[in-house]
Amino acid sequence: MFLLLFVPATVLATEGSIGVWAGSAPAAPRLFNDGLWRGACLAIESTLRLPTSSMLFDLPLSIAVGAEYIRPTASAMNLLGDYRGWIVRGSLVWYASGGTAPYLRLGGGASLGERYARTVEWDTASPLQWQRRSSFAVFWGVGVQGTLAAHLGWAVEAECLTGDQVGLLLPLRLGLSYRWGAK
Repeated sequence: MFLLLFVPATVLATEGSIGVWAGSAPAAPRLFNDGLWRGACLAIESTLRLPTSSMLFDLPLSIAVGAEYIRPTASAMNLLGDYRGWIVRGSLVWYASGGTAPYLRLGGGASLGERYARTVEWDTASPLQWQRRSSFAVFWGVGVQGTLAAHLGWAVEAECLTGDQVGLLLPLRLGLSYRWGAK
């Protein structure tokens, strides 16, 4: 009963947003992806800024939940370890301030897609194919967010996403969001 009253009251009393993200893992031969452009993602995310509990410690914190679709590449070539499918995500986001400012994101989620892997993982002679693999994924990101208009915001983020069956190193993500509520 407490949650039925607390959650709606928190939503009405704080700032929330809903946003759309797009991203890519760029080609960087010496860093990752063997020099190939290895994917794109599209996500929808909702955030809820938590109320500040102390005037001495005013660090804006939000809870974010979302769903993201990842596609490994635009070409027909598949590489060992490629992942395609949905990731359901939840994260905590710490903002340096309320205006244009950097932020830190830490989170986790569940991957619900397929991985391009060997049919028998320990046998290097076994054929490669897409196989359904669900697992836990963790991620961290650093970015900068700002305001376009009264209720519209933007964000740019570099994120490292990894898990047992999925791995995207440092995709660049761009986001637009619509905000509501009190600041």
